[in-house]
Amino acid sequence: MKIFISIIVLLSLIGCSKKKSENQNIVYYKKHGQLQIAVYEKFSQDRDRTQYFETDSGEYLAVWNKIGPAIEIISLQDKLSKARIPIFKDGPDRVGVTNGFFIASQDSILLASIPPTVFILDFQGKVKSQTSINNPENVVNYLTSTNETPFLFNGSTLYGAQPFFKNIYQINESEASNSKLIYTINLANKTDQEAKWLPVYRPKDVWKDGKKSVDFTWADRGDSIIISPNTDHRLSVISKESGELVENIEAKSKSIDDFRIINGYPVGDQAVIDNLTKGHYDLLLQDKYRDVFYRFYFVGINWEEYGLSPMELKTNPPKVGVMVLDKNLNIIGEHLFENHELEKWNYFVGRGGLYVSTNNPNRDDFDENFLRYDIIRFEGLEYED
Repeated sequence: MKIFISIIVLLSLIGCSKKKSENQNIVYYKKHGQLQIAVYEKFSQDRDRTQYFETDSGEYLAVWNKIGPAIEIISLQDKLSKARIPIFKDGPDRVGVTNGFFIASQDSILLASIPPTVFILDFQGKVKSQTSINNPENVVNYLTSTNETPFLFNGSTLYGAQPFFKNIYQINESEASNSKLIYTINLANKTDQEAKWLPVYRPKDVWKDGKKSVDFTWADRGDSIIISPNTDHRLSVISKESGELVENIEAKSKSIDDFRIINGYPVGDQAVIDNLTKGHYDLLLQDKYRDVFYRFYFVGINWEEYGLSPMELKTNPPKVGVMVLDKNLNIIGEHLFENHELEKWNYFVGRGGLYVSTNNPNRDDFDENFLRYDIIRFEGLEYED
């Protein structure tokens, strides 16, 4: 009997060890190359929005230029700007306060504006149409198509995110879990382009451990939208066909255990310091070439060890991690970039791999005269060359 019990205990330990090993898996990567683009004098990149796209003539990068402002279309083949799309702030084509864009085709741009409006522009910056975004159940005071929550577009239907509340410090859990997150606009219907809201909500237990940030990022894959909350290990899978939640899937990083709890209005730098101490998730990118996802995250740090102000570290965190998830959102592994290797939010997926910006101002080799990306490839994924 004792021998039998010992065998059971041993098998149990082996099983636990295997599970722990899978959770602690490290995905190995290599730097495949570097993309470096010299910028001209009147160029200042807004890292909040960078979009990669392909046409019959090659690969391109659309970048928001804060000087102008304008959207620069840069060829990745010869590293030169091929088009400069002006964004007008006055006159008949003015668009208000802009907050990101989406290149929908070779002659159409979807632009997020505040007051909440979706503009459709041509490549000369002319306004072709516009649609106001309203929600009688929750005041919409913010519209975005940045790297965090870009417009998702399938050729006819636009999906947009509404992640924020007017005052996070005053709402309760019921209000947080009963506000709708996603609106759609059928751009193919010229007679009715009113925004429709999907019955998609945050989990009912969103604040069971205390009030936390409700920010999220997202990506899509075919018929599904994947929502990645900043302060929840779970990913939510939304069906585009039904417009409803399909399932929540746990995708916990080994480097994040808990999150900052909001205990009141921020005072001085304390909220920033609390955020630095606790980790949280960041961008979610879909890699259609390898059929995987990349979930970025920031690791909690002791800010006093870095010789920089809390705000400098918040703007450019020294440690940025990335999880690699398969098409079913199972964790393949993760890697941690340390010592200010990457620039926050400035990543995109291309045919050649995952492009991560190394233009972190806290690096000794920072150079504002270049857009600079490392091209990262991960072991076990298939690449064309």
